[in-house]
Amino acid sequence: MSDEEGLSLEDVGAGGEETAPEGGKKAGFLPTFLIRILKWAAIGLGFVILGVTTTVITFGLVNRNRSGANLPALSEEYQAYRDPLQYDDTLEEIRGVTSDEEPAIFTAKISMGFDAESKTIAFELSARKREIQNIIFLYLSGKSKAELKPERYQQIQEELKNNINKVMREGKIKEVAFREFVVAQ
Repeated sequence: MSDEEGLSLEDVGAGGEETAPEGGKKAGFLPTFLIRILKWAAIGLGFVILGVTTTVITFGLVNRNRSGANLPALSEEYQAYRDPLQYDDTLEEIRGVTSDEEPAIFTAKISMGFDAESKTIAFELSARKREIQNIIFLYLSGKSKAELKPERYQQIQEELKNNINKVMREGKIKEVAFREFVVAQ
């Protein structure tokens, strides 16, 4: 081989443009265009797959030893709302006198709230109706007129709830509500 017969880039397949034998158009324009579109679509799909895989692995590592059952439940104090209660209104009106030297007369109509799903509490409240009325009567009769003022209603309700819950066996009441509460001289 002599130097004059050296290889050119066209002989190897690089460099020159391919032309179709007829019409002078570029051969392979449409396939080259499709290849470029497919190449960019494959790159985009690769990035999406990489992102999804990274996210799944990251969340899997972060939440490895956690489950929804292990999360602490919110206490009633921090809940924005509470489930509605069912109320027992079967207690009769309770009347009595306060423990003052010059006693005042009180009248109370009380409802007791409990979880709506609990049917056993309703039966127990019905069975203990007279006992609960007596607890309320003795509690209110032991107070003076000054201790039965409206400013203390919440405290009275809480103490009545605690006293009633002491005798309950099947469940606890959640609330004591005054339907009527009057103290008169």
